[in-house]
Amino acid sequence: MKRSNFVLLTIFAMILLPAVALGQAMNEGELVYPFQYADLDAYTAATGNSIDSWGGAPMLAEMVAAGDLPPVEERLPSQPAVVQPLEQIGEYGGELAGPSTNPVCCGWDVLEMRLQKLFTIDTDLATIIPNVARAFEVSDDQTTFTFHLREGHRWSDGEPFTAEDFRFYIEDILGNSDITPSLGGPWTANGELPMFEAIDETTVRYTFSEPRPTFMIAIGSEVGQRGFRPAHYFKQFHIDYNSDAEALAAEQGYDGWVQMFNSKMSPYNFTWNLGSETEPYAPTLNTFVFESEDSFGNKHYVRNPYFFKVDTAGNQLPYTDTLRRILVEDLQVQDLKAIAGEYSHYGWGTLLSYPTYRENEAAGDYRTATAEYSRGNEYSVMFNFTTENLPLREIFWDLRFRQAMSVAINRDEINELIYFGLANASQNAPVPTSLFYEDWMPGHYAQYDPDLANQLLDEMGLDQRDGDGFRMRPDGETLFINFQVSVPEDSWRRIGELITDYWNAVGVKTQYKLIEIGLYRELRDSNGVDMAAWGTDMLDIGEIANGLANMRPHWGARASGHLWRQWLQSEGEDGEEPPQEIKDLWAAGEAFLEAPYGSDEWLELGKEFYRLSMGGLYQIGTIQRPPQPLLFKNNLKNTPPNDTTGQWSWTYRQWVMFMPEQWYFEGGS
Repeated sequence: MKRSNFVLLTIFAMILLPAVALGQAMNEGELVYPFQYADLDAYTAATGNSIDSWGGAPMLAEMVAAGDLPPVEERLPSQPAVVQPLEQIGEYGGELAGPSTNPVCCGWDVLEMRLQKLFTIDTDLATIIPNVARAFEVSDDQTTFTFHLREGHRWSDGEPFTAEDFRFYIEDILGNSDITPSLGGPWTANGELPMFEAIDETTVRYTFSEPRPTFMIAIGSEVGQRGFRPAHYFKQFHIDYNSDAEALAAEQGYDGWVQMFNSKMSPYNFTWNLGSETEPYAPTLNTFVFESEDSFGNKHYVRNPYFFKVDTAGNQLPYTDTLRRILVEDLQVQDLKAIAGEYSHYGWGTLLSYPTYRENEAAGDYRTATAEYSRGNEYSVMFNFTTENLPLREIFWDLRFRQAMSVAINRDEINELIYFGLANASQNAPVPTSLFYEDWMPGHYAQYDPDLANQLLDEMGLDQRDGDGFRMRPDGETLFINFQVSVPEDSWRRIGELITDYWNAVGVKTQYKLIEIGLYRELRDSNGVDMAAWGTDMLDIGEIANGLANMRPHWGARASGHLWRQWLQSEGEDGEEPPQEIKDLWAAGEAFLEAPYGSDEWLELGKEFYRLSMGGLYQIGTIQRPPQPLLFKNNLKNTPPNDTTGQWSWTYRQWVMFMPEQWYFEGGS
């Protein structure tokens, strides 16, 4: 027997507390998020209504009339996904515009306007539902996964989207050791790829050597796990399909075909890579297609004429015609442009600016809403346990040091100064609605107690001071913390500056410095930092999807303990052997992930893993669950209301749950 689509993850939906609350809101007729039906049949079965005619964007009518583009009914798949708009059927026209401070990365206000995953998360924030794919089936033993595509679905350039795009990805990209020298992620089990079958042009099947209970969650959570690439486009760059690929690489300035191939593939990878496009009109299934970049670094996107979704009146989405990325110098300029009304929407402001946003609403022609930013911590810091600075390793691994540095932080003051007291002072911890939350976790060594901090540091033997009053290491050198990071949010910068002051106050010399995000990532990912800091995007479904990456080596975006992770993943062949405590943490995580999904055993193993991860104080948190300001042009409709109960969270890719494809401008622009 097979279980398909909605049935697969029902058990998770039933036990996740926020899912229940949101489901009740839906039942009462108060839409928190727009709703999506898998296809026309699902829409008719649920509502009794049918869609018999199709509408298309006027901007494409001229191309249709000239014969350069098929009519809308021929551009849609035979079974498009159907979106129930949040408020009402929209109007065509207008341009969405949002900022980015980095030319190739991040810029979530633009990336998430066009991001489409193979599967996605339903409005209950728990159930995996079809998106790009039309349907799926999972065997009872959770080793075999069958995906059904939409007949007639096409890439943005009009080429068919078929099983070949999946075969090419798993056999010619993941299966090519030159392109993918190290396998990992959800597409492998015990380091091996699954058996792949192309049943027909619109059906693919994967069979793993062992159960993969979290596979659907992983590919439904992150765009990088889509499992396909446009084969017709990438074959020109692949040596197996183009014998002149090396010459083409040299012509384009690359050091070989592999470098060229990976460069071309970058915009197709993970969410944060989507802003790295350089080739106009490269094929995509996303909402918008990259068209051009100007001399200022601003990027322009146009609607995908073959986009696979319609509204409940049969109008092809998106409603808006174009999308523009505005490249800004820094976070301060980004905020000033928001206040001036230069964006259609803005989700990356700071609560510190909330009064200013409200004061300038009329002048900027926008409104300000808020949503709870739901994740484990707004900004957590972490010492690199495998830093090349050997004297610091010993200090960092002493639990008393981490305890001291944690209680030296005045979280209540951070909350008042940066979040107006509206957030929650908290250790790095699961949110209260997590299945694995325990009352002690948010307050674990999170009290402000500089006297205890000094006592613990003295007990460690760090009681000697240099001429400036800073503590000295056992080797006679000043204990110095190089707090060198990059931040995409201004509130993080402010928190980092305050942490620096708190640590200097207990005699640990700390220097805070902002660097460019590319350099920061290069240093962090090559074990080249002594400490790192980032938001901890830790919600249950997100952690399960990414293999508990935020809670064990190398602790996600904080990237500490690279050498330990290498050792653990290679079973001792690479990297550096970690302490037994870390081996136990890793083993507990593996047992949790391998347990029957949703079972009592799974729940208990998860709780034990969370206790180990939180109790070790490997990361030091500051603030949790603040309100997040969201700005919208006054005439941009179907956007979240001012008092939205929706969650703003990286786990759900922030804007994605609010389906920007159904936003529209009243009056068309």
